[in-house]
Amino acid sequence: MLTGERSQDTPLEELWLDGAMPSEGDRAAARSLAARLGEFEGLRPFPAVVQELVEYIGRPDFKVDRVRQMIESDPALASRIMRVANSVAFRAYEPCTSVANAIVRIGATNLAHLSMAMAAMTFFKDLGGVGMRIRDHSAGTAAVARELAFRMGLSVVSSKVLLAGLLHDIGKLLMIQTGDHDYATSINQDLSPNTAHKREMQRLGFDHAMLGGHVLARWNLPEPLPQIVACHHQPQLLQGKAGVVPMAISTLRLADTIDWLLAQPQDPDPIVLKKLALSPDGVYAGFGEDTLRDLWDDLRTARAEARSLFR
Repeated sequence: MLTGERSQDTPLEELWLDGAMPSEGDRAAARSLAARLGEFEGLRPFPAVVQELVEYIGRPDFKVDRVRQMIESDPALASRIMRVANSVAFRAYEPCTSVANAIVRIGATNLAHLSMAMAAMTFFKDLGGVGMRIRDHSAGTAAVARELAFRMGLSVVSSKVLLAGLLHDIGKLLMIQTGDHDYATSINQDLSPNTAHKREMQRLGFDHAMLGGHVLARWNLPEPLPQIVACHHQPQLLQGKAGVVPMAISTLRLADTIDWLLAQPQDPDPIVLKKLALSPDGVYAGFGEDTLRDLWDDLRTARAEARSLFR
C-alpha cells in the first residue's frame, strides 16, 4: 500500500493493493497505473484549514477547543459540519447547536477525515453534469452504506463506509479532471454499478477504484480508507477473509448498487431485492431480503438528505 510519497522505483508488489503476489495481468495494470499517477499528484484538493486540521488532530496531545477554533475560523466548513452533525447519519435525540457539540458527536478524528472528503467533493464542482451525477451518487452511496452499517450494529464500520462512500468514485472524477473527454462522455452515458471499471481495465490497464485508492494514499488519507476505495471492484479479495476492511468493502459494494436502484423511477420488485440479498455482498454483510425491504424507505430518506448535504 502506498503511504505518503513514493519513488519511481517502488516495487510493483508494494504498489499493488490486494496484498498478494500480483499476476502478470496485475503487473501490467500496476505499470499502467504507476505511469499515470504523476498526472494527479498536483491535484491536492484540501484547503489550508482542512490540511491544518488533519495535521493537528494527528497529534497525540491535540485539544478539542483548538479544533473548535480552527473549524470556526472557516464559516463554510463550520456550516457544513453542523449540517452533517444534525443529519440522519449522526442521528441523536437532541439537535446539535454548536461546533463543540458537533466535535463530540462526530468525533475529532472522524470530523477531520470527513472535512477532507467534503473538500475533495467540492474540488470537482465545476465538472458539469457528469461531475454532479458522480458526486450525487457518491453522497448517496455514503449515506446508504452508513445506514446499513448502523442498522446492523457495525459501529466500527459505519464511519469508514461513510468516508469511503463519499470517495469511492473519486478516480472517475480525477480522470475527467485531467481532460479525458472520451471518458467523461462514456461515463455520463452509463453510471450503473460494476460496468465502468471493466471498460477502464480494457482501455487503461487499471480502473477508477485502483486509481482513487492510490491517489488517496498519496494525499495521506489514513488506512484503511485508500484500501477500501481501491478494492471496491475486487470482491474476490473478500473470499475467506473476515474483519473490518472486508466488511466495509462488502457494505460499500451493496450500497453502491442500492443507490443506483433508488435512482430508478420505480421501486425494485421482490425478485431484485432477493437477488441483492443473495449476492455475495448481501450474504457476507448479512442483509437479508426482509431487512432490505424494511429499510428501503429509510435508505431513500438518508440518500436524499446526503445528496443535498454534500453538494
